[in-house]
Amino acid sequence: MSSREKILSAVAANQPAPRELPPLPSAAPAAESAQGSAMPADLDAQFIAVLESIGGEAYTVSGFARIGTILHEKFPAAKRVISNCPQIQPFAEAASASEDPHTFEDVDLAILPAHFGVAENGACWITESQMLHRALPFITQHLALVIHRRDIVADMHQAYDRIALLESAVAPYGFATFIAGPSKTADIEQSLVLGAHGPISLTVFLLDEQLSDAGFF
Repeated sequence: MSSREKILSAVAANQPAPRELPPLPSAAPAAESAQGSAMPADLDAQFIAVLESIGGEAYTVSGFARIGTILHEKFPAAKRVISNCPQIQPFAEAASASEDPHTFEDVDLAILPAHFGVAENGACWITESQMLHRALPFITQHLALVIHRRDIVADMHQAYDRIALLESAVAPYGFATFIAGPSKTADIEQSLVLGAHGPISLTVFLLDEQLSDAGFF
């Protein structure tokens, strides 16, 4: 028996027992949440715990002034901070989607809205119109995303249900992505490097639904 045959034989002999696929969750919770129904109390706690486990940070805040205070304390040395959120100014520089993306090369911190978060993996869904430019969330040194606290879904099944609802409600877009945690890689010598392909850090702010300003979104 060749080495290849031995390996394949060992793999075949150690396969787990077959089992039925789990049932898909109902789409109802995501649809209800999109219409403003109360979010299960543990989803935001789960989102925060998962995000922190992958290197990100999250804060529940009552308003935009608190966001500015936290970011000023976290990044006192940031020289260029930009946002498309007027509530964050004058803490952040106003930026326009019409700007040449090359002008963002020296951005230390970008503060952007996202549509919703996913509790099971700590990801946030953000579309092109929220990014100012599709390069910005990846070229900035540090990234802060803002979502409503109520806009957290349980898992990726509900996330794609929510995306389907968003596509019928927002302007057409050519690019969107999930962002979860800071950029990191351990491909070289199994040494973890942050910021290799994008932001060094990710901070997510969960706006209290009773006090937040929907105009940001």
